[in-house]
Amino acid sequence: VVSKNLKNRRWVLADYPEAMPDETHFQFEASVPLPVLEEDQILVQAHFLSVDPYMRGRISPEAGYTAGVKPGGLLPAGGVGEVIESRSKLFSEGEFVESMNFGWQEYSVLSAGGTQKVDPVLAPIQSSLSYLGMPGMTAYFGLFDVGAAKPGETVLISAASGAVGQVAGQLAKAHGCRAVAVASNEAKLDWCREIGYDMGINYRE
Repeated sequence: VVSKNLKNRRWVLADYPEAMPDETHFQFEASVPLPVLEEDQILVQAHFLSVDPYMRGRISPEAGYTAGVKPGGLLPAGGVGEVIESRSKLFSEGEFVESMNFGWQEYSVLSAGGTQKVDPVLAPIQSSLSYLGMPGMTAYFGLFDVGAAKPGETVLISAASGAVGQVAGQLAKAHGCRAVAVASNEAKLDWCREIGYDMGINYRE
């Protein structure tokens, strides 16, 4: 059993940040025992882990749309890595997989559900986390799959200076659309124009 012979390395939350997080809010644990795999689980060694804007809300003491991380808890993260032990018929050792359930750690025990295979021949494995990042994926599919934006159209984007909105505006421009930003103040609209928006609307005026 591979997991018996390994020790995990991981980052946990040391304390809630009041403003911008820094290294003092995190704690590195260098020798954490791994659990023995249960049926339909796989042990994966991470090659790439994600850092996404939603994580800031997860390390806040205030209640949010999903459960937060308490001090001592593992930082959440998507990741892509290699299967080094498997008790699932769906995955074999040596295969690469992607999941949003890795956490900031070297080794992750994942269930077969919610884990997808990654083909390293098709594209670099880190591309499965999206070159645009999680907010960029939201922007891309919202703009093109749901909104079906076409070149020459005008696209109005609310929260345009946010994590999703700033990517959506740039995607719209790259696609040949006219991009109009909606934000709450002129400083945000100036930023939107800097990244390529054609014009902006301050919804508080």
